[in-house]
Amino acid sequence: MSARKYRTTGWASFAAVLLLAGGLAGCEGDDGKDGVAGTPGTPGAPGTPGTPGLNCWDLNQNGVPDLATEDLNGDGVVDVLDCRTPAGGYDPVSLHKGYFTENEFTGTSQCLNCHGEIGDDVMETAHWKWQGDAVNVFDKATGLLVKNLPTGRAESGKTDLINNFCQAVPSNEGRCTQCHISIGWTDKSFDFANRKNIDCLACHDQTGTYKKVAAPGGAPEPTVDLQMVAQSVGANGGVPPRSTCVFCHSRAGGDDNVKHGDISTRMGFAKATDPAADPAKFLSRSEDVHMGYDPATQEGGDMQCVACHQPKKDASGNLLDHTIGGFMYHSVDQGVMKDCTDCHGAASSIHAGTSVQNIVQSHDRLACQTCHIPAFSRKVATYVDWRWSQAGFDARPAECAAAPTGVAADGTTQRGTYSKMKGCFTWATNVRPELRYYDGRWNRVVMGINDKGLDTSQVVDLGSPVATYRDVDAKIYPFKKMTGNQPFDAVDDTVLVPHLWGTVTGPNPYWGKYDWDLALRDASSYSATLTNYGGFQQYNGSYKFVDTVMLLKVDHEVAPSEMAYGWNNDCGDCHLSGQIDWPALGWTQDPATGGTQTLP
Repeated sequence: MSARKYRTTGWASFAAVLLLAGGLAGCEGDDGKDGVAGTPGTPGAPGTPGTPGLNCWDLNQNGVPDLATEDLNGDGVVDVLDCRTPAGGYDPVSLHKGYFTENEFTGTSQCLNCHGEIGDDVMETAHWKWQGDAVNVFDKATGLLVKNLPTGRAESGKTDLINNFCQAVPSNEGRCTQCHISIGWTDKSFDFANRKNIDCLACHDQTGTYKKVAAPGGAPEPTVDLQMVAQSVGANGGVPPRSTCVFCHSRAGGDDNVKHGDISTRMGFAKATDPAADPAKFLSRSEDVHMGYDPATQEGGDMQCVACHQPKKDASGNLLDHTIGGFMYHSVDQGVMKDCTDCHGAASSIHAGTSVQNIVQSHDRLACQTCHIPAFSRKVATYVDWRWSQAGFDARPAECAAAPTGVAADGTTQRGTYSKMKGCFTWATNVRPELRYYDGRWNRVVMGINDKGLDTSQVVDLGSPVATYRDVDAKIYPFKKMTGNQPFDAVDDTVLVPHLWGTVTGPNPYWGKYDWDLALRDASSYSATLTNYGGFQQYNGSYKFVDTVMLLKVDHEVAPSEMAYGWNNDCGDCHLSGQIDWPALGWTQDPATGGTQTLP
């Protein structure tokens, strides 16, 4: 029995060795096929539902709209619009500060939780679309509305109107949209239908600290305390302060007061109670009678931008949408733009019994601004000429002014006249406006519509009023005249939009390679596939620089009455001074010296 038992054990040991050897050898072969997946496990039990959130209108927190107590604006509906009415203990300052003290600000989604329908409103505005119904955009060559041209489009605006500053948006989105009310607009793929892309803080910051960077597409600057900014938005009823509007609008064209000439960073200064403490940041009444303020005399309006550039409201004063009035350059018919007479009354009435009564009564086609803005850029210099043809050189070309000129916002710092990125430019201060008849209509050159076959043998008009004195509703208004040169296609005389900034929209930006040919090829390739804005521009492989001109309407820097033209019945402010281009107004010469009208 013992010997048999021994033999059995030995065979077992031998078999184990063979198995081990076989297992080791098998590691060198291919893995076998996976087996059939097992049956899924039983789903876990549902988690505990979170606590329902609160609606801002739900004052008694019962989850039910109570018309009797919660319809604070009296429109028959209980909704987020009632949150805007400081009644029933509602305090927008405390609400926003408290919420964003308890909760970290994570982005627009938090705003939309309470203000979702406002997000929909915003996406219909010109501030969002940078375009709107082209009701007043005309083609100079045909005299037709651009929207009615064979190649026309119903909407036009900042995205496709060509200028002689940075020229146009397409292919340059990342830089341009640093001042757009969005985050993430870097190229043509941007989703304009996604309300989560709205940057609410860009307008509703009440701290004056919110800033955006060029990349990526206007994201908040990393140094900004977003928590503090979010806590602030309820102040002033949520109305954007003047400083916030000015932050973007003063930097149109790439730098302070460059483009418009009548909106500098000084316009954003808060009301000063002690100008001597910081004289550089004191906006006086003499600079702008509406926005400035003199603490010594307590004169000046210290007005906010939305006092004139208003959104649409109902009869009770409740906000209806987020449109803002005043988009004159783009001819976008939105919001409510207050006219001078809405606040001051008719010119004949307000000037009755004054030293200018006779002038006003005999010049009924003068707009108020024509006399009350005797000069613009009175403190901060503005561009009046820009030569792109001189860009790209390491040293200042001889054609450029040799010395800096024109002051900056501090009133003392001189501004340079040459940049390798931009070429030569001319600054000016105390600029007397150009005068033209204006009724809201503009001659404009629109990308992909009427930008081809232009007469390059003369200065090309990129933007100017349509009206003449024959248009009975037109009045004489003041304008800034901007001249310069920019690239055109040498084959078909198209004014070309170059790719200037960033590599997202092309590999060869001018501000990287300093090669006009490559930059124009980039832009042409990019524009060929535009679908939601702009239009196709073909570059034929050769370019030239052509002189251009455009006018921009002047409405700010309204001076006190004692600085206005005609004060004390002084006709010499306009007549016999040689400072007005009378032929541009349709006269052979100054009518005071025998000039006659040139049009039938």
